Amino acid sequence: MHAVLLTWNPGPDNTHVWSPEAWEAAIVRPTQHGQAVATTWGVGNHVHHIGPGDEAYLYRQGSWGRGIVARGVIRSRPWPAPHWDEAKARQGVVTHCVDVEWQDAVPVGAAIGVHQLEALVPEFGWRKVYSSGRRTPAGVTAGLRQVWEMHGTAAVADED
Repeated sequence: MHAVLLTWNPGPDNTHVWSPEAWEAAIVRPTQHGQAVATTWGVGNHVHHIGPGDEAYLYRQGSWGRGIVARGVIRSRPWPAPHWDEAKARQGVVTHCVDVEWQDAVPVGAAIGVHQLEALVPEFGWRKVYSSGRRTPAGVTAGLRQVWEMHGTAAVADED
């Protein structure tokens, strides 16, 4: 089984889509209380081999660091939508999105960092994830799932 890496690159101000505080309020706290949170997420041009039931991980990138901050399930096939960048959307540029149900999430500061990912799942190019919607090979998915289970449980315990 594969998983899909969805990417979040918040930009230099650290607030595109959510600030770290808004992320915690909107996604982390509800999932820590057992509530799944439904969102849509862009997959760019990755429209093949993604569908309902696929496991998804949110890989935060950018100047504030790389790391996995959430796990969920994709609930739709990719569908066309106006580009998330408003200037591009005004020009008619389309991207593709999926519906995602986030089931587990951690605060930005508790992400599974790229160094941890490289040490624990070394067969994947964690520094070469350039776009959202990338599938992981089955072996990488199994390793990622195991790392998330260990890390996510510890991060939730630290928050209590």
